[in-house]
Amino acid sequence: MIARSALPMVVPSTDTQVIKMLKSTLFCSTLFAGFFVAAVAGRIAADSQPTGFRVELSDPVAPEDGVKEYHVVAKQDERGMPSGYSLAFQTHVCIDEQCRMVHVTMHWDALGFYQRLEYPAELPLTRRKHEPFTQEDYAKLDKILQDRDSILSSYPLEVLVAPQVADDALDIDGWSGATPQTIRDAVVDDAAYTTWTMWHWANGQIVPQLRALTERRITPDYLRHLLRSTDRHELDFALRYLSDHDCGQWSMADEVFDLLERSSEREHVVMALKWLGGTVEDQQQLHDRLIQAFVRMGSNHSPLVLEYFGNVADLPAETLEGLTAVLGQVPYFQVHLTLRLLDSKSFFSERVEANIAALLDHENFFIARRASQHLAQQTLSDAGRQRLDTFLKQHQHRL
Repeated sequence: MIARSALPMVVPSTDTQVIKMLKSTLFCSTLFAGFFVAAVAGRIAADSQPTGFRVELSDPVAPEDGVKEYHVVAKQDERGMPSGYSLAFQTHVCIDEQCRMVHVTMHWDALGFYQRLEYPAELPLTRRKHEPFTQEDYAKLDKILQDRDSILSSYPLEVLVAPQVADDALDIDGWSGATPQTIRDAVVDDAAYTTWTMWHWANGQIVPQLRALTERRITPDYLRHLLRSTDRHELDFALRYLSDHDCGQWSMADEVFDLLERSSEREHVVMALKWLGGTVEDQQQLHDRLIQAFVRMGSNHSPLVLEYFGNVADLPAETLEGLTAVLGQVPYFQVHLTLRLLDSKSFFSERVEANIAALLDHENFFIARRASQHLAQQTLSDAGRQRLDTFLKQHQHRL
């Protein structure tokens, strides 16, 4: 919703507190020992005003005017964690600068995603001929500004300022000429210029600066909060932060394993596996945890664990035997891929034989049959051969 309320209250802090907050980002906790990590460097400098920071931006309408400094208000929740940012600014929304200035305050979440727009009640946004926006116009604008993938990102402003057309029957933005048909659905009616301008303020050059500011404000508790989130954007941010910063042995490992098991995003699973593989020094402990995750993960992404194991040179026997021990708890395709992994590693042992032979009694006959096919290609113990022969004889008409 686009709000008309005043700016939200922000807990004030002194310069000393701001410096102390920034220093706290140098800590990255670990399950075993604490250590230091350098916070990401950014172009954003701490402002002298409470909870304020300076950002350098150019007006998307007039980038040739150069960069100016703007004051961003940083917000935090009751736990002291970053919760968002706001920026008050004014800009022209017509090409000849004869229309009145627009005064707005924009709000973003802590990751730089647009949240809402505020404006003075006496200075509403306007359409053609200074006609005030309706509530429907504000609702449409709000939806457009939340769309990071809007076609407005690739359309230059010049597209919206074609020569004026005299035909009143055309859908004309009174200050910017005819709105091209291809982008009419992506703008507020009769306010294409305004829509384009607001979109680039909301989703343009300020976004990476806000994300950099959040990186500077990260604490271990906040990072854990992000990793435990169900929000795709927060998980993506947290995993990329971990990938870019050396947080030490097993730092955040429990949270990342949990994320691995519940993630619905393939990219996040890949990132989590890569981070765990490069962070956890005890490889057997890592492999044991990954096998647990393999059982608990969704069927779409659990094969990525097997792909990870397949890329490990000299994969330990304990890992392969541990994988076969859980095959009774996973679907057919995961069983099939695990057996293929064994073939690729040319590995077979007494324990593997026993684990796969147990699948001959599986309630899913397709799994039992796949197990029998694998066993038939191995050199078995006497007991294993007898058990396989019994299975083949019992189900000879189904094989």
